[in-house]
Amino acid sequence: MPVVPIAAFLAGALLTLLLPIALLIALVVWYWLFSVRVPETAEGTEPGTPPAEANPGPTVSETLPPEPGA
Repeated sequence: MPVVPIAAFLAGALLTLLLPIALLIALVVWYWLFSVRVPETAEGTEPGTPPAEANPGPTVSETLPPEPGA
């Protein structure tokens, strides 16, 4: 029997628990730091340019071949 009871745990069992938790903590910290650096976007507070005019493209009559006899 080991002198220290915690020494009976296998290293693999501890790594199985600690590595995913450490990865989760690292991802949360990274995401929090990333979200702090992203600027806030406020919609509708600043006047912008009006949307561009629609460009419908060629009409159907322009894409059809000419009719025979016309």
